[in-house]
Amino acid sequence: MLTLLALLGGLFLASNTPHMLISSLLLSTLLVAIVLGMVDSFPWLAYMLFLIFLGGVLILFTYISSLSSNHLFSEVKLEIIAVAFALTMIALLTCQMEAGEGSYTSIEYDMSMFMKELFTPIFYPLYLYLFTYLLITLLYVVTIMKVYYAPLRSMGP
Repeated sequence: MLTLLALLGGLFLASNTPHMLISSLLLSTLLVAIVLGMVDSFPWLAYMLFLIFLGGVLILFTYISSLSSNHLFSEVKLEIIAVAFALTMIALLTCQMEAGEGSYTSIEYDMSMFMKELFTPIFYPLYLYLFTYLLITLLYVVTIMKVYYAPLRSMGP
């Protein structure tokens, strides 16, 4: 999985269109959420992480699509697709060969201990402060935003 994430990172750096950037970001986020869901004893964390990133990526996709609406994709050569597919298959086979029986148990134990230490009652005031800060920031941004000076295209004259 880590090799596949590294390949997606390389694709992110090598892509030249905004749509490819967003699709590689979405795929890498999905892989991170899957790995976190497999390792963690709390699958809701992976689910929430994926939903938050999906919301952010959809906002980015809408914004970039409106900025580069007339940009055409360049032709992708068949050799590039074949090499990318071969590298992906090699990465998946390597991950399956390296992952023996019980290879995730130590990682699962470490992550479950980390999650138990993270959500202790000592940190509740910190979480309350963080949630309050984010809520106040959200309300502040909504109140100072002007409808006619929105960052996307204006609807009226």
